[in-house]
Amino acid sequence: MKTPPELATSRLILNECVLADTQAVFSLFADDKVTQFYDLAAFETLEAARELIKQDAVKHQQQLMLRWAIRDKFTQQFLGGCGVNHFEPQRHVAVIGYELMPQAWGQGLATEALQAVIDYLFTKYRHPINRIEAFVMQGNIGSEKVLKKLGFKCEGVLRQHSYWKNQYHDLSLFSLLKHEYLQQE
Repeated sequence: MKTPPELATSRLILNECVLADTQAVFSLFADDKVTQFYDLAAFETLEAARELIKQDAVKHQQQLMLRWAIRDKFTQQFLGGCGVNHFEPQRHVAVIGYELMPQAWGQGLATEALQAVIDYLFTKYRHPINRIEAFVMQGNIGSEKVLKKLGFKCEGVLRQHSYWKNQYHDLSLFSLLKHEYLQQE
């Protein structure tokens, strides 16, 4: 079974999320502050976390998704997750997502983790990626700041683009193009 390649930054290790992470994944997604802008309800059971880990592994094997656990490089503590939620191979597009434990917010860790993912997708991934997209629910200012720091441009608001938690949501579409990223280096 193929696993995501390990990525490292100065403070983080990005590697496979495994069943041993079930309690940490549950803690992450059971927190209303984390799921406030997320397309799923807060987890109520460990089984929900276990199923998410298993489903992500299957989607990875099918090359539909490429997700990493974000861990502290020195303690190996689980801090969150990030990666490609889905690929659009015909258009050479990867759609990313990310989430961190609230105690890890405001430290630049999401930016650091996503920088490693972006670099991997644009320079090392086995299939061509020309565009990385991120959809951000209106009001998620922290997420918008992370993307802007990384050079993403807001292309506009997709009105009532998604439906979850019994309501429609406006989403901002952010994108980063490969040539823009390479010019930043």
